[in-house]
Amino acid sequence: MFEIILDQRKAVLAIVVIVVFTLYLVGLVIYRLYLSPIAKFPGPKLAAATYLYEGYYDVVKRGKYTFKIRDLHSEYVRGLNVNFQGPIIRINPSELHINDADYYDSLYNREGKWDKNPFYVNSFGNTTSGFGTIDHDLHRLRRAAINPFFSKQKVTALQPVIQRLVDKLCRRFENVRGTDEIVSLECAFDAFTMDVITEYSLDTSFGYLDKPGWSSDFRELERAYGEAAYVQKMFPPYIAIMDSLPNWVTLWMEPRMTLLMEFFRHCHTIAERMVKETDGEKYQEKPHPTIFYEIIHSDLPPSEKTPKRLQGEAAAILGAGALTVAWTLAVAMYHLTVQPQKLERLRAEITSIMPDPKQPAKLQQLEQLPYLTSVIMESLRLSNGIATRLARVAPDRSIYYHDWEIPQGTPVGMTSTLIHLNGDIFPNPLEFAPERWIDPKERQRLERYFVPFSKGSRNCAGMNLAWAELYMMLASVCTRFKLELYETTREDVDIYSDMLIAEPKRYANGVRFRIK
Repeated sequence: MFEIILDQRKAVLAIVVIVVFTLYLVGLVIYRLYLSPIAKFPGPKLAAATYLYEGYYDVVKRGKYTFKIRDLHSEYVRGLNVNFQGPIIRINPSELHINDADYYDSLYNREGKWDKNPFYVNSFGNTTSGFGTIDHDLHRLRRAAINPFFSKQKVTALQPVIQRLVDKLCRRFENVRGTDEIVSLECAFDAFTMDVITEYSLDTSFGYLDKPGWSSDFRELERAYGEAAYVQKMFPPYIAIMDSLPNWVTLWMEPRMTLLMEFFRHCHTIAERMVKETDGEKYQEKPHPTIFYEIIHSDLPPSEKTPKRLQGEAAAILGAGALTVAWTLAVAMYHLTVQPQKLERLRAEITSIMPDPKQPAKLQQLEQLPYLTSVIMESLRLSNGIATRLARVAPDRSIYYHDWEIPQGTPVGMTSTLIHLNGDIFPNPLEFAPERWIDPKERQRLERYFVPFSKGSRNCAGMNLAWAELYMMLASVCTRFKLELYETTREDVDIYSDMLIAEPKRYANGVRFRIK
């Protein structure tokens, strides 16, 4: 009898839990649709009711929500909502998106406090880096410690290191010149940019350029990170759970996640080593200033110098400092190769100041070349860098878009990809046309909408280093080698998915060449 009563109580308790949970969900949906401070903004009701709408496009359809957002803007602008003023829509229960390039400087600026969206940041599983810092004041503290090392002056002083690694990659190209060996340029450039950022950050590069073959491990790691981030956004414990599993389990469940977990652990090992070395004489033996050793000796509080904190910073700087630049270089070489007249024009300009390709010009000289600069700007525009939206939060004030008041604490984002591929701003937006940047007046107009490194207090810290790598590598490769495409088309370079950074439709193939 007692067991029957106990079973009945369990059944009643289960029913109560189900009813309460159902009422909670119904109440939550009602609140989001009708009572939320952003309920007045247009957008799909399903997107307003649940984050699963976004999750479907990014997890199931794999990185497609950016393009769905673009389509939603078109849908609502065309008058389905007669009282709708301006391209602003609600894209999930808490966030708005604006597709108006003229508003970019109003959202991404240095005036007032700008937090990041926790929903977005938590998807990275890394809130200890400057990039992943939510709070404005804490970000400002962390950013101040690394800003000096990415200044124009510091990057200019780094030229010998960059040039040495440019020459090392060129020697590898020379070793396969005239053979049938197929070179994946994005992997080759990954090795270059990773060796640059690790030597500058840690004083000892990872040595990717010394490894035989053209490894795609780091590119695969990035793809694993992009996929994991979208799952993490919907299910926050995901990365922590995967990290806690034995390697063989992770390998069985998702092989590429093993690369990601190993990368995080490697960054932690590096951080622990740096902390130990700076306590002794080894710090004095460093051949040039390095980012992380100087962070440890900065005025930051001790809580900002722990191995865990430095692990997060290392993962962010190494990842962001390598992949996007390498991809831009690969995109540039593809377009220059399929349009040989543009490549010849570029070679002629570079040769005018660098008649001997093996005697490289100074960075300051390369920066004065108008066509080379235009090629880089057009490559940055079409490579799409960070392809996903970057939401900002004004924590202490309302902000305004035309007649719309956006309540304080509301995440609002814009997407550089949608700006760079906007035909009203960049005519024939899919065309690789460096000439669009040549005319000074037109360039001044376009530069307002040129945002590969974002703007404002949260812009890319490493953009000066990125520019230097792009100038120096393109100048050497374009004058020293002739490249022949191997089974590579626009589908291998045009953005097809937003996996945090741009991913083409045929991403597995890569941008492949023979070196002539």
